[in-house]
Amino acid sequence: MNFLLPSLFSVALFVNAALLFLVEPLIARMILPLLGGSPAVWNTCMVFFQANLLLGYGYAHLLSRKIPLPGQIAIHLLMVFLGLLVLPLSLPSHWLPSPEGNPIYAIVYILIVSIGLPFFVLSANSILLQKWFAESGHLYSEDPYFLYSASNLGSMMALIAYPAVVEPYLKLNEQSRLWTEGYIILVLLAVSGSIFPLLRHIREKFQKDRQDLNAALEENKPTYGRRLYLVILAFVPSSLMLGVTSFLSTDVAAIPLFWILPLTLYLLSFIIVFARIPAKFHKLMIKLLPLTLLSLIFVTYADVGIPKWVTFLFHLGNFFIYALVCHGEIARLRPQARHLTEFYLLISFGGVLGGMFNALIAPFIFKTVLEYPFVLILGALILPLTGKAKKESLLGNLLWYSLPPLILTLITYTLIGKLPLDFLKKILPLGLSNLKNALTYLLLLLLCLPFMQVKKKGLFGLCVAALLLTIVFMEDTKKEIVYRTRSFFGVLTVAWDEDREFAVLYHGTTIHGKQWLEPDKWSEPTAYYHREGPVGQVFSALKEEPTKKKVAVFGLGVGTIAAYINPGEEIHFYEIDPAVKKIATDPFYFSYLHDCRGSWKIVLGDARLTFAKAPPEYYNLLILDAFSSDAIPVHLITKEAMELYLKKLNQKGLILVHISNKYVNLAPMLGKMAQDMGLIGRICEDDEEIGSEKYSSTWVLLARQLKDLGSLARSKSWEPIKIKQGIEAWSDDFSNLLALFKWH
Repeated sequence: MNFLLPSLFSVALFVNAALLFLVEPLIARMILPLLGGSPAVWNTCMVFFQANLLLGYGYAHLLSRKIPLPGQIAIHLLMVFLGLLVLPLSLPSHWLPSPEGNPIYAIVYILIVSIGLPFFVLSANSILLQKWFAESGHLYSEDPYFLYSASNLGSMMALIAYPAVVEPYLKLNEQSRLWTEGYIILVLLAVSGSIFPLLRHIREKFQKDRQDLNAALEENKPTYGRRLYLVILAFVPSSLMLGVTSFLSTDVAAIPLFWILPLTLYLLSFIIVFARIPAKFHKLMIKLLPLTLLSLIFVTYADVGIPKWVTFLFHLGNFFIYALVCHGEIARLRPQARHLTEFYLLISFGGVLGGMFNALIAPFIFKTVLEYPFVLILGALILPLTGKAKKESLLGNLLWYSLPPLILTLITYTLIGKLPLDFLKKILPLGLSNLKNALTYLLLLLLCLPFMQVKKKGLFGLCVAALLLTIVFMEDTKKEIVYRTRSFFGVLTVAWDEDREFAVLYHGTTIHGKQWLEPDKWSEPTAYYHREGPVGQVFSALKEEPTKKKVAVFGLGVGTIAAYINPGEEIHFYEIDPAVKKIATDPFYFSYLHDCRGSWKIVLGDARLTFAKAPPEYYNLLILDAFSSDAIPVHLITKEAMELYLKKLNQKGLILVHISNKYVNLAPMLGKMAQDMGLIGRICEDDEEIGSEKYSSTWVLLARQLKDLGSLARSKSWEPIKIKQGIEAWSDDFSNLLALFKWH
């Protein structure tokens, strides 16, 4: 019986947690097409899940404190069965977000209606099961926190299974049905098959002498100071998880895989620290954190040509160490079992605050993504000491906590801003010129290392704050920023280049368009859209047609393509971000739209949803260029999307897709899609960059028949797309980004 009882509870908690964390990527995947595939969708979903988890924990805490055991069972069973009323999972598609409104409210509404109650019930269930085990009188009931490891193991396995098994092989409606069946099975197993037999053991209340254990645990009775510390410890990894998720999703694609990686590491850290590991492991992680943090600063800002995937690993690795340290400290401070529900409530509250800070607060108080470095600094400030703190006088403490950060700030500012060591470029070979940056940042990081060993809590964090904030500030001053704003969809920056020849629009780290500052060249298309490039070639081919051009463009940018429109012709931009519209329509920043010789209009909202309202067979050309930084809007390049586009194009209409991407090669997938749909597919790789006004780019052109390509059908620049074996065309229910990833 000593083995059976914890095993039954562990299995129930494993299944419960697996359902909780399977539904998170599932429901977010269902919502993505409604909001343009933005990485912020996942962050908003995470805040909702964390808030719902907090509500579930709060309900479990009050229920276990205020209601006798039989009443707890009756009330919770009622809630469990009420959760069945909203299943199977579906979205209220009749209620879509307003193009002008804040999408956050729409996402929260959809989540409440579709999954709110079942998620709440499962959240409470995970705590009540542990609480009931703590009251069972079992040998391990005084310290039931090992069950938290079983719960987090179920969560992690579910997250791994989703991108590896569930998403590739099951359509969304099948995923929804299977999750509903899993919920029903959990009700039958956890309630009927597990809880009632276990309650017989709870009534027996057999006792065992554990005075030593009780005395040790009683030392950890939560005080107000400790409660606040637990909240902060939970806040840091929760916020960092969303920060790393945004980094991955913004630079690659808003897909479940890049949501799940940080969340899996987050849960794995809980599994490890609550598995009764030796105290030496926790001390080792505390000593390792400063090294991983300084390494992350180096690879992020030194600009020494480190491959992006290596940078990803550094971000993930540093986050994992942060999570192990913070969660390890939480596990070390766990209280006696009778405070279990309050303990989990505090952890959940800190997690919710971390999510809210990233998804709701930071976008309104920061115009750039400062929340990530801010929380890295906070984690360094609360880094526990591995020994006793060194005692000093008030004056001594004042000197310790003020002089090192101040000196480090001055040195950082001098090296990066005033003395950038440019002389090294003259004495180093051309291939080693980036060694200048490496030496500069390496010197700065070496200056921080000694403060890791000083037994002063928070001192290393202050030095990191001085270093990191100065670096962020100095990096920002390298651009002559004209305007900056932040919306739900990312950070937009309008800046002049170093030579003050161009006004440039940045979305995150990616240039989304530029225009000559010289008035005589205002109407000249630049960057990826120059006249000698693929876009210019397509518009030249369209001139062969006698009809006036009617062009649709997914993604506004700065409106560069409007430069190709002649009098009597039309161009319609479909743009999801109102902030982009504000910039592109203001001639103070960019004048392509203001100077357009034909008629133009901007349709706000998700491009696919709003394009569905366009008249049939209306357009000659559709250009897909709707990228957020380097992220890919998967739902815009599926079979179902292509079928919609063809209905809106005339019989000779063309689809031009911009597939330039640092990390993903979409060409084989689009080639396979063209083959499956009976379309003609061609690819043009414009590899030559001429000056600062013309960028290399890669485009795919799709047509119903070869003759629809006109002169491009004979052009050597436009080649047939090579189809790779094993690559499948994407659909609304299936996408496999990993198969297209550029691993080298």
